[in-house]
Amino acid sequence: MNAIVSRRILGSSISDTPEYFRYPDEIRDRFVATDDIEFRDGSRVTATEIWDYLTTVGPVKFPNLYDLSSLYGNRLSQDVTLPTTLKHNYLLMTMHDRMTRARAQGHPIVFVQGGQSVDPYYAAGAIALRPASTGIWARRQREGLSRNQEELEGRADKQKAYNAISFEVCNSAGYEHIQEGTVPADMVAPFTALRCSDVSYGTEAHRHGPRAKEVKLLLVDYPLDHQKDKDWSIRYFADNLRRLTRNIDELTGRTTTEDDLAREIKLHNEGRRLSIELADLWWSADQPPTNGKDRRDLFQLGGMELHGDPVASLSILREARRVIEQRVKDRHLAKGVQKDAARLFVCGSCVFPNDYRTEEAGGIIVGNDNHWSDITTLVDESGEPYHELARAVLSYPYEQPLKDRARWTVEQIKKSRTDGVLFLYKWGCNTQSAIARLLVDEIKAQTGIHTIIIEDDMTRTQTEQLQNRVNAFIEMVS
Repeated sequence: MNAIVSRRILGSSISDTPEYFRYPDEIRDRFVATDDIEFRDGSRVTATEIWDYLTTVGPVKFPNLYDLSSLYGNRLSQDVTLPTTLKHNYLLMTMHDRMTRARAQGHPIVFVQGGQSVDPYYAAGAIALRPASTGIWARRQREGLSRNQEELEGRADKQKAYNAISFEVCNSAGYEHIQEGTVPADMVAPFTALRCSDVSYGTEAHRHGPRAKEVKLLLVDYPLDHQKDKDWSIRYFADNLRRLTRNIDELTGRTTTEDDLAREIKLHNEGRRLSIELADLWWSADQPPTNGKDRRDLFQLGGMELHGDPVASLSILREARRVIEQRVKDRHLAKGVQKDAARLFVCGSCVFPNDYRTEEAGGIIVGNDNHWSDITTLVDESGEPYHELARAVLSYPYEQPLKDRARWTVEQIKKSRTDGVLFLYKWGCNTQSAIARLLVDEIKAQTGIHTIIIEDDMTRTQTEQLQNRVNAFIEMVS
């Protein structure tokens, strides 16, 4: 099934006429027969309502998302027969409306870090948003922007963050929106020292920002150095999690109990298990059942924080489990993916090659270690909830000593039947740049497959150079 392309005349010559994506009418009946999305507050949205939004409201509010001339932007997937992707897009487009409504209902917004569990935040009645989610919320406030307008405004936001924090900080994403007040965060409370060296620095920078007195600040300290094997570190981090929920309670006026956390752990464990099952199904297929971008979106739903509503994420995951299973049985080859594409696994924090350009070059990204580490870590539901959550978080494979991290990464590489490994990191990411060579050497020693390390910057000025190197690597491993 092909997506339909429409044209809008913006200038006098055909070169000035961008192509716009729209969902073809012939898939409507099939889509509206799919599942509703259920939300945390008990409300629901039907597939018919989602279809109407994506085909009539979305193109007017967010034309930049429908612009097919974008090589690197937030382009919509053209796999129009995958219903879960349409629903994922709906949740992204409605981010501003949904988060504004939830905050008005008394749910404080807490800024967290990617690659961490968010169970305790939701147990305390808050909404945990990582940097990507705050950026999505901010962008959805700006309606009617063309692709170029959205790109320019995004770069301006990033420059504000560099000026307010430091141009050397890798993870400036999200901070600029909070400091400017674009996203009305009530609290900044990530797990510090997790994944990146500059999370603590960026958090502390809020003490000097223009909203320092408005936004509550809490450092949830994450101990390192063989932390999962030490009883004191588990007790220490469990106390940090208790302190976190008490601080959120000061915002909500309620008292979070251990039963609240136990229920939330059970809910989030369901999401984590579904993501693991989806990954096993996807990896078992003869040919990729989805494109790389849709794969990543589905796998990472198990983190339960991208959409700011874990129940909504679960709605998509449950349906995706059935859809992907059927596609694997049918030997479905995803639209845009070449047969026998080179399978790539990506290591490193918050860095990805462009999925669509990678697929055009004959490759496909089949997995990544960042964030997958916390999704694949289940929490024991039988013990004291704070203690068991602390034990699980401290055992994230991504945060372990190099040999242990490499051993887990190799397991994922073998499960995904990877042909080559890319280690990507942003300039300024002290943690990942320091270990890149050590990790890929260990992976190569254990698997014998090809590896490459690529440094990227935060401004997209080197995007074409990055993609050229990825394409050359695809040629090598094909």
